[in-house]
Amino acid sequence: MDKGWFCLHQMWNIIARLRGENGCPWDRQQTPDSVKNYIIEEAHEAVAAIRRGDKKEIVEELGDLIFMTFFMVFLFDEAGEFTLNDVCHFACEKMIRRHPHVFGTVHVNSADEVKENWTKIKEKEGKRQDPSAVPATLPALMRAYRMLGRGFDVGIDYLKNPDVLVSEISRTVFKIREFPEDRMELLGRALLLLVLLGKIYGLQAEEALHKALDG
Repeated sequence: MDKGWFCLHQMWNIIARLRGENGCPWDRQQTPDSVKNYIIEEAHEAVAAIRRGDKKEIVEELGDLIFMTFFMVFLFDEAGEFTLNDVCHFACEKMIRRHPHVFGTVHVNSADEVKENWTKIKEKEGKRQDPSAVPATLPALMRAYRMLGRGFDVGIDYLKNPDVLVSEISRTVFKIREFPEDRMELLGRALLLLVLLGKIYGLQAEEALHKALDG
């Protein structure tokens, strides 16, 4: 752990050097707006490496992701907006507050109870389960999964009746063939319903599709 802290300190110093007067012209030109997409790319590359299970690649991609995150924080620190300490303090305080069963006196019996408490705590913080709060930059299947978990209304309460859901999926797929002018909308609805079906059985459509693509 001590070596890890040293490496993080070294990484911060490297960024300072890159951004310095005699640093890298490219790095000196970067702004939060230009860096944000690199964070997205590095996050996807890290997840892809984890899926492949290549430990060497995972180490490399997680390193890139941490570096770009630090780089972003450095830019805001440099502009006097906030510091790395502010970011870490906020994250630590939030994790402690949202885990009263670990850092407080609350007792839980299962992971489901943890999720219920988490939701209640977020509501007390004024952060309701609003579907619009799900980032639009997420892959569509993952975004749908998250939105369904936040009360996204698809017209019928399928979660209480999987058989009705399966029948609706069949009808929607049939309509794709019969109504060519509505195919885009119908295909989107079919995908949404499949995401919901996966959710019933504790499966994420995003991961399921990746497994199918990877054979």
